Amino acid sequence: MIKIHIYRDHHKNIAEYLVEGHAYAAEPGSDIVCASISVLAQTTLLALYELLSIDVIYEIKDGRLYCKLPEALSTDIREKANLILDTMIIGIKGTQGMYKEFIEFYDEEV
Repeated sequence: MIKIHIYRDHHKNIAEYLVEGHAYAAEPGSDIVCASISVLAQTTLLALYELLSIDVIYEIKDGRLYCKLPEALSTDIREKANLILDTMIIGIKGTQGMYKEFIEFYDEEV
C-alpha cells in the first residue's frame, strides 16, 4: 500500500509531503501504480528546486520520499509552489481514483 501524507500550514499551504510504501500492483519494475506516484512526487520535488530555486529539505529512500518547504518564501514563490504542489495532488487523486486499493491519501493541517 502506498500512503501519501500532505501536511498544510495554518494558511492551508502545503508545507511538506511524504510518500511511502509500495503498491505491489505488479512485479517490481512493472508496477504502474508505484511508477505513477513516484513520478508525481519526484517531479514535484525537482520542479520546486529547479524551476523555483526553493532549497527544499528532502529525503529519498527505497519506498519513501519526504519533502519539506522552508517557511520563509516570498508571496510570489509561494503562489508558484502552490501551483506545482496542487498539480501533484491532482495527479495523485486521479491515480487513486483508478487504483483505490493500492493508495491511501491523507491531507491534514499541522
